[in-house]
Amino acid sequence: MRVRPTVRVLLLSPAKRLLMFRYPNRSLSKNPPSCWATAGGGIDPGETVEEAAKREILEETGISGVTFGPIVWESEDLLHLPDRKVLLAEQFIVGYAPVETIDPSGWTEQERAEISGQRWWELADIRTTGEKLYPIGLGEFLGPILEGRFPAERLTLPPQFDPRERD
Repeated sequence: MRVRPTVRVLLLSPAKRLLMFRYPNRSLSKNPPSCWATAGGGIDPGETVEEAAKREILEETGISGVTFGPIVWESEDLLHLPDRKVLLAEQFIVGYAPVETIDPSGWTEQERAEISGQRWWELADIRTTGEKLYPIGLGEFLGPILEGRFPAERLTLPPQFDPRERD
């Protein structure tokens, strides 16, 4: 199985809201329902996590001038593609956006086809929504980040898929 290093950005607005995108849940192999997840994508060879985060944010939001904090979490997710599975080795970095205005003109054809919404989420809404959010447990883990309290060492979040699907 291919492993893909991935950056996920906890992009926070000046109002301390988190940007998330809605798309089909490719962690499920059959009839994927939609879910919400943070901005981000693959880390290209030779890129640092921060370089990849900056590139992904610019592509997905059009927002420049983002400043970055620490990498706070790591996790794994499993992407089901038509012909294979890809293990995503995710690193979550904190980013601070100067604005909440999104410009999707930099989206790839795949992003245009799959992203069905974007939203800046308040913590209270994250904690009470009935919609599927990734990473699992986001409402619990995000609170300290919004208060400026970062873990001394990266937290390893539970896998974002059923580990029995790994093989």
